[in-house]
Amino acid sequence: METTTITDCTILPMTGRGAVIESGYVTAVDGNITAVDKGEAPAREGETRIDARGKVLLPGLVNAHTHLYQVLLRAVWEDMPFLDWLERIYGVARVLNPEHAAAGALLGCLENLKGGVTTVCEHNFLNPGPECAVATVDAITGSGLRGVFARTVMDTGEIVPDCTKETPETAFGRIEDLMARQGGGDPRLTFRTGPNTPPINASPDLLREIRRFADALSIGISAHVAESASVVEVTRRTLDRAGVVEHLKDFGIPGEDAIFAHSVHLSADEIRHLAGTRTAVSHNPVSNMMLGDGIAPVVEMLEAGVRVGLGTDGAASNHGQDLFETMKAASLLQKVKHQDAGVIDPYSVLCMGTVDGAHALGLGSVCGTVEVGKRADLILVDVDKPHFQPVNDLVSQLVHCAKATDVDTVVADGKVLMRERRCTLLDEEAVVRRAQAARRDLMERMSAA
Repeated sequence: METTTITDCTILPMTGRGAVIESGYVTAVDGNITAVDKGEAPAREGETRIDARGKVLLPGLVNAHTHLYQVLLRAVWEDMPFLDWLERIYGVARVLNPEHAAAGALLGCLENLKGGVTTVCEHNFLNPGPECAVATVDAITGSGLRGVFARTVMDTGEIVPDCTKETPETAFGRIEDLMARQGGGDPRLTFRTGPNTPPINASPDLLREIRRFADALSIGISAHVAESASVVEVTRRTLDRAGVVEHLKDFGIPGEDAIFAHSVHLSADEIRHLAGTRTAVSHNPVSNMMLGDGIAPVVEMLEAGVRVGLGTDGAASNHGQDLFETMKAASLLQKVKHQDAGVIDPYSVLCMGTVDGAHALGLGSVCGTVEVGKRADLILVDVDKPHFQPVNDLVSQLVHCAKATDVDTVVADGKVLMRERRCTLLDEEAVVRRAQAARRDLMERMSAA
């Protein structure tokens, strides 16, 4: 048995408001949390023991929507209309190869890990061939993180390169091959599918087949939904539907197994439909600000009962993978939008980054809280820093003061992936060098295309 005990820490289990253990310990055996208690931890022979004085233990953060390889595209395209920017992102597929995907995804995982993220939902949509998806999956599993791999599909669209357009039969065959390759051998990895950005790259036939396929394989759905006003306008003009959710419900895409990224431009009726179908949302505030998309109706969704998680989105529209920054942005944007400082509270935001994100990805029984029976996805945050002290309100300061670099230790599925800011599994320098080389090659190929 492999036993890890983290001692002498403040524990914020995220099991309910006000639930805090001021001085306690957590023990995990073979990746499963077996004890969460106050006081001194009993010694166990052969255990790994981590002294966490001056630190707060909480569940690992859940990045509910990202595109990992896009760390290679930080600050490449900026300050342009959404559809123009998107056309350039799609165009990368013409030169993207498995090494670009692998090197970028591994660096993206490293950045998430060092910022306290233990679960990433990789929304994969550039598939000029099956090898890029395979390389990305291998990078996620090799990083030690828990992963949700949403292998999505595009079958139409003027700005979509032909090399990424797939028939449902081709796409579904590749997804089945990808899942069979894993063989169910790694419980840290689950799969989803979905239409990438309906309706601009997903035909009605694809939407119909996506729901059938997802149901047949008992996998979830991930989709970009109503991210930009321009996408909603296309929906209204070409389909005579009031909004993207209104369009998707014709095909049964919303549901408790679905997560809709962004959901910025929704009507009140669409919000009610999401709540009624138990469809989850991934809120990506930093990306939405950078692209000028608008401010998602998060308060309205929460009031309606919609489960909302948080995502960074890809670094091409964020420049980073910092979920602490994302939490602060999520909090402040709603206060500004509603001109009400009390419209959203810090605990609700921290839930979005942990337990609600886990539930949104169908992992609520696995991670997202610190309690006996859950898998040990845990982080230690060093709060003994000038920008954090003195501590007056721990939850508020985690949302509004903490930085990614305050994360001291990361445990995912019981494995210590980082301790005292040093990675135990990944060679940081090698990962960065590999990504730098991949970025140079990618840019050269794009220039020559």
